[in-house]
Amino acid sequence: MPNALYFFLNADKRIYVAYLLGAVTLAALYYAIKMPKHRRSGWWRYLLNRKIFLHPSARLDYQLLFINPLIQGLTRGTIAVALVPIALWVSDTIELHLGPSDWSLSRATITALFTLVLFVADDFTRFFLHRLMHKVPMLWEIHKLHHSAEVLTPLTVYRIHPLESLLYSLRMVGTQGLVLGLFFYGAGLQLSAWEIAGANAITFGFNAFGANLRHSHIRLCYPAWLERWLISPAQHQIHHSNRPEHFDRNFGAFIALWDRIGNSLILSKHARRHGFGLQRGQASPFQNLWQAYTLP
Repeated sequence: MPNALYFFLNADKRIYVAYLLGAVTLAALYYAIKMPKHRRSGWWRYLLNRKIFLHPSARLDYQLLFINPLIQGLTRGTIAVALVPIALWVSDTIELHLGPSDWSLSRATITALFTLVLFVADDFTRFFLHRLMHKVPMLWEIHKLHHSAEVLTPLTVYRIHPLESLLYSLRMVGTQGLVLGLFFYGAGLQLSAWEIAGANAITFGFNAFGANLRHSHIRLCYPAWLERWLISPAQHQIHHSNRPEHFDRNFGAFIALWDRIGNSLILSKHARRHGFGLQRGQASPFQNLWQAYTLP
């Protein structure tokens, strides 16, 4: 059964220690560029702002990080068992309708394609489910725990209700099962993806270079042309904005194309300064663990 420490030591998790070190490095560069020289001595106070990391909202994040894995461990293993059966069913179904296939591609090409398709499919289904969590009232009641955060820290990524975690686990198994099944059909059962420390190499790269700044007070923007393709940390912070004009914007995880297609993309240069939370002037209804688990 996973515990909180597991999240810091597993490269499949956003707060893996190497990803956090990458975020600190980027934050240091951001600080050095943005801050006047006479203020640079306050780097650690800026990075580890006590008002943020000791805020009641942040303290609830820490509690959820410790308790949620205990709850999730009851179901995640059972769900993961379905991955291979789903993949085999997809492969058999495609073969039944299209006949046998051999893509006749080199092993290196198959590995590269598998890595890329797995990343893109995972990113799209994250976007799709995230959008549903906002648009379907019943799902929003679950998801608004995450958006009730009044300050953002890297641990806010795990400020989620167990039911939302369950939905994302089902999404992950379904997505990976479909992609695996497609590649089982075309390339056989001996599949592997490019991995770093056990994580998809592309996902590892994105997580190592700033993903943890998405939930932070460090407003790292990309050039406007790049924000049309990739979601910057500042764009995700806009997604958490308590200004009504920013609601239901920037649903994407890494790829911004889905938001462009869905007409929900906003660039960081077009967003006014904002705070975080459900609405301006409205305190979070989730002040403790009991409320976090029972109010939705």
